Amino acid sequence: MSTSPVFDADHFKSQFPLFSQSENRQLVYLDNAATTQKPLVVIDAIRDFYLHSNANTHRSSHRLARRATEMVERVRGQAADFLGAASTREIIFTRGATEGLNLLAHSLSADLQAGDEIVLTTAEHHANLVPWQMVAERLGLVIRYVPEIAGVPQFERLPEVLSSRTRIVSMTAGSNALGFRTDLQQMRKLLADRELAWIVDAAQLAAHSAVDVKTIGCDFLVCSAHKFYGPSGIGLLYGRADLLDTLPPWQGGGEMIADVDLHSSHYAALPHKFEPGTSSLAAIAGLGAAIDFLNGQDRTAIAAHEQHLLSLIHKNLGDIPEISLLSRPENNLGIVSLVSDRCAPVDLMQWLDGKDIAVRVGHHCAQPLARAAGHTATLRASLAGYNTEDDVAQFVAAVREFVQQLDRLDETVVSEPSVDWPEDDLSHLDIAQLSQNNNWQDRYRTLMKWSKSIGPKPQIRTEALLVRGCESSAWLAHREQGGRHYFAIDSDSRIVKGLGALLLCQMNGRRSDEISAERIRQTFIDLGMEQQLSVSRSNGFNALLARALEFLR
Repeated sequence: MSTSPVFDADHFKSQFPLFSQSENRQLVYLDNAATTQKPLVVIDAIRDFYLHSNANTHRSSHRLARRATEMVERVRGQAADFLGAASTREIIFTRGATEGLNLLAHSLSADLQAGDEIVLTTAEHHANLVPWQMVAERLGLVIRYVPEIAGVPQFERLPEVLSSRTRIVSMTAGSNALGFRTDLQQMRKLLADRELAWIVDAAQLAAHSAVDVKTIGCDFLVCSAHKFYGPSGIGLLYGRADLLDTLPPWQGGGEMIADVDLHSSHYAALPHKFEPGTSSLAAIAGLGAAIDFLNGQDRTAIAAHEQHLLSLIHKNLGDIPEISLLSRPENNLGIVSLVSDRCAPVDLMQWLDGKDIAVRVGHHCAQPLARAAGHTATLRASLAGYNTEDDVAQFVAAVREFVQQLDRLDETVVSEPSVDWPEDDLSHLDIAQLSQNNNWQDRYRTLMKWSKSIGPKPQIRTEALLVRGCESSAWLAHREQGGRHYFAIDSDSRIVKGLGALLLCQMNGRRSDEISAERIRQTFIDLGMEQQLSVSRSNGFNALLARALEFLR
């Protein structure tokens, strides 16, 4: 239901066709920091392009090509207004923020010398870390980081890492892992009168706040349309025209040249010298529709609505002792981040998925921040304008129900670990009984119970025995006695332990010729695990199986 007399969340949501599909009518979608859903006007614009304007742009003069070219340049003008750019020459279409950052890393480093410095923060998405690391390694540059506490940058201490050798400062406008906003006006003051290039990664900001590059004062800014209700595969790079004019292009090919002979090329004027090849034209049409859609909304009211929901979630989850909130509702871009000492985030995520509540688990492509905060993975719920108080209530209720389930599971006593990890007793596990569970929720509960059969084994938690996963990790050890194979597994995730028990009960105590990888995989499929578990979780089971089979060779 709506939470504000000014903003009607239900009406806003009604403009997004995905939620009206029969399979999605009960969906609580809280994965908006990864990608937002698309309003009908965006979907229609993409369809309309293919129906009426599908042709390549700029080089051809026939009717369809003219229409496509007019559309692209019209949307470029919309994008310039959307970001507050001085002219369309300052707007470059990319495949997304990641490509924009890679372009800048390549082109801005062209004139850098060994020993020059790049300043980043520990809160950056990998897209704003890895390209700079690659450039630094190639050219002998130095990367410095804003001081941090538990991974959270102390932005006011930026001057401590600036020096006469600082050439580039690239930072997020808001953390995709914890949600905190960067005070960009503070950054503008701290960077005033310095001879360097200032880049802002606005991937998370653009959906929740109007962006004005003149007010921000940055030299470059990137964002992705799919984060603000637009299509995937298209993004924006803003750059000051005087700076873009001096930069070499990143990629070569058609459309970005004025003239080519056998030994040299002359590049096209801005912005086309940075747009090689055929752009994602239908996505550009969808981007224009998304900008129009947002411009037609009361964005201040949407932001207030999101803030209300954000405060509500933090307040209600804060009342659950087993849940630790890493995010704060103040000055937050719609993100709730949490962990629990009693389970791995992936266990809670799988439970929520069974309730048709979509959240995300992992390091969120921000591993340095996660590690500095003392975690390998968190559960993230992220908001958009179409979320409602009902969504919040369902989410919080499902978390409470999961915690209550843990209380029942933890009544089972687990034996203390032994130095030589004696074989876990899996004799009572019945795959046939598991297959008789009528739905995923029942199978999930059964797997969680099975996890109690896997005792803690800190002695096998070594790098050599680690089986890595994005959402959680597991350790697998092996020994052979009398021609029979025995395995030990450990993980912070209960669902991983449950899946490990499913695997080991088909392998432990058997000879090599009694173990069939094909039969184990088929059992996994027959139980419906592939349909119910995420790709990474299914791959995690397969990774455990593959590692176990390696021990048999």
